[in-house]
Amino acid sequence: MSNTLQAQVDALKAQHLHLQVQYQALERSLEQQSASAQRWQAQRNLDMEAQAQEHRKAAALQRTFYRIAERATADLSLYEFLQSVHALLGELLYAKNCYVCLYNPKKHTLDFPYYVDERDGDTMQCNDVPYRHGLTEFVLRTAQPQLIDATRFQALQDAGEITDASGDLSFSAWLGVPMQIQGALRGVLVVQSYESSIPYTEADAKILSFVANHFSTALERYQAIDEMRKSEERYRLVIESVGVGVVVVQDGRMVFANPALIRIVGHPLDYLLTQSFTATIHPEDVAAVVERHQRRLRGEPVETTYGFRILTGQGDVRTLELSAVKIEWDKRDATLMFVVDATARIQAEETQRIALQKQSELNDMKSRFITMASHEFRTPLATIHGSVELLLHYEDRMQAAQKRATLQRVDDAVERMTHMLENVLAIGRADAGQVQFKPQPLALQAFCMNLLDELRSAMERQYQKVCLVVDLPDPDALFLLDDTLLRNIVGNLLSNALKYSPEGGEVRFSVQEQGVALVFTVADQGIGIPETDQPRLFETFHRASNVGPIAGTGLGLSIVKEAVLCHKGRIEVHSQVGKGSRFTVTLPVSPIPHPVPTP
Repeated sequence: MSNTLQAQVDALKAQHLHLQVQYQALERSLEQQSASAQRWQAQRNLDMEAQAQEHRKAAALQRTFYRIAERATADLSLYEFLQSVHALLGELLYAKNCYVCLYNPKKHTLDFPYYVDERDGDTMQCNDVPYRHGLTEFVLRTAQPQLIDATRFQALQDAGEITDASGDLSFSAWLGVPMQIQGALRGVLVVQSYESSIPYTEADAKILSFVANHFSTALERYQAIDEMRKSEERYRLVIESVGVGVVVVQDGRMVFANPALIRIVGHPLDYLLTQSFTATIHPEDVAAVVERHQRRLRGEPVETTYGFRILTGQGDVRTLELSAVKIEWDKRDATLMFVVDATARIQAEETQRIALQKQSELNDMKSRFITMASHEFRTPLATIHGSVELLLHYEDRMQAAQKRATLQRVDDAVERMTHMLENVLAIGRADAGQVQFKPQPLALQAFCMNLLDELRSAMERQYQKVCLVVDLPDPDALFLLDDTLLRNIVGNLLSNALKYSPEGGEVRFSVQEQGVALVFTVADQGIGIPETDQPRLFETFHRASNVGPIAGTGLGLSIVKEAVLCHKGRIEVHSQVGKGSRFTVTLPVSPIPHPVPTP
């Protein structure tokens, strides 16, 4: 064999040996991984089994709690209820021997409403047992679950913690847990075993504590029912004597009503008990009362107290306030209602509310008036003062035309102030109810033309900017109208149309007969009224938010509104910012026919 071939063989042998070493290492690694996987699987199985066990315990507890709640509403006596809970408890832990103890803090005594024991029997089932240093009292003193076997029992006796234990004390395991009733420590739930092969554990203590918590809630209900039954006659006497109306409604009818309710509604008891419970309720309030009543019966949230009206036996309308609660009456659902006659109080509150509202309105009006007066009177007064100063110091240098112009400014300022004062007085008369409606035959066309001439003189600059379009009735037509009030209506609407059309445009003024009414329309193409301001447009001193530097008092439209109401008419407004406003006044009126001339 050549040296080259021998070298190749040696290399292959070395490679084979190396592969064998790698293979053996791989086998060992696989064996370790397999062992690790088996250990993980075994631990996983244990964990899953523990979880399944916990789930089963939780499901069993949940079923027990549900069944305890179910028994609590099954109309059982207290002993029957406790007996059923004892049976359910046996599904969770060893509970062949079980008793319930209730602590009475007022008497400092113990009651044992349920006591079942294979050795003591039911001899320990009694009430008003003096409070001593026994096993049960030890739980009450410590307020903690207590797991006691024979060894610990002896230690507690030696320490003086338990000195007055009673009953058969040969138990191998004793477990007691405290019960909270109405927010205080008021009882103990106990199980015990006489068999050494059945010890109790901390897990059992937790389970018994969970049961005791749910059990306590049911006991609260039983105690409340028992107390209610014991004091039923006492409560009935109180209810019949109290001044508040008390009524029980069941199946849509009253099944009980006290004398106070009879006095409030003014109907005899026989009538109330034979009619629907809504028989005396005001027809407009029946639907709301019935709806709340049905919601309460369904267990839905309802207002604690609400008011409604009734019709008394004498036909008077009175306002009552009602509060109610769902109760059980003769073992069926019913509603207990407490009724108070709130008519006098509500009337007093309404009177006070109106007075306060009026006072607030007056205060607001006063504030707005002061603001308006200080602003609107300052300008004409400044004009008068400046003109007088000019005449005093420079009269000899002024030409006649300049003097006349200066005097005219004074006259215009006085006229403006007079007009404002007339508006304020008009509002004052309206608020005081002193506005009188005195219709007289009125030639409407001539009246309107005279009014337009006055506006042309008073508002010459504004008048020249607009194109006025007028449509008036026949010159000979007469109508019964109050010319003073009509002047307030038409004059203010036209002056506003001119004043709030700073860029000019068309102003239309028309009066048309429509049946037995006159329709006055004033429309402009001015700045318009913002929609948010329109609801308050006719309030005293209110001005739109977009008037800017345009002078005004905020009185004109309120005067218009009052004058329209005096005519028993109505006023409507349609406006859009930047496009103008249209006011329409409709006044009921009949024309006065002219006498036919004799031939």
